[in-house]
Amino acid sequence: MRPMKGTVRKSDLVQTIQQAEDLLHVPKEIAENLMIVDLVRHDLQTVCAAGDVTPTHLMKVEEYATVFTMVTVIEAQLPSHGEYTGLDTLAASFPPGSMTGAPKKRSCEILTALEQEQERSMYSGVVGYIDATGQADWSVTIRSLYSWDDENIVDEDGQLTELWRIGAGGAVTTLSTPEGETAEMYLKLAGPLGALESLDL
Repeated sequence: MRPMKGTVRKSDLVQTIQQAEDLLHVPKEIAENLMIVDLVRHDLQTVCAAGDVTPTHLMKVEEYATVFTMVTVIEAQLPSHGEYTGLDTLAASFPPGSMTGAPKKRSCEILTALEQEQERSMYSGVVGYIDATGQADWSVTIRSLYSWDDENIVDEDGQLTELWRIGAGGAVTTLSTPEGETAEMYLKLAGPLGALESLDL
């Protein structure tokens, strides 16, 4: 698994991984990343032995088209006796800890109360595949645009308007500020919205 926590926008002042590391390796971002690492390890240990769940890359900054993001890689080995499968591993990770925070159960209760009837749909779920050999790849649906045909709108002139959805959020900790979390949310929206604006819809 590759939980991603800590994002900084590329800019004139932040153009290299080293510059991004200087901004991301601060107490708030480190605390967020380690919290999710512990959560993911706990989830994986429900189907793997504790010694078979290992962070192999801790808080490595990766470069993407418009941002730098801090990523930790956690590898796990399922027991050889075959009690669990890759799908059990996937199920054990639901809901993704990077979307809920910790403690997961209480965080989900708070999110349910705050969001009430507002459905997340695909946002913060997962998409992926598993093939006939058992190889699989799954990703949490963040920074993703999606549209459902049955949600499109037809006006009184018969013109079709497509409805597209995107979700964004941030990890609220004791070191968070409303301004900082709002800025991070808009940063996460920038890439997908830029892609949407480039289309002639």
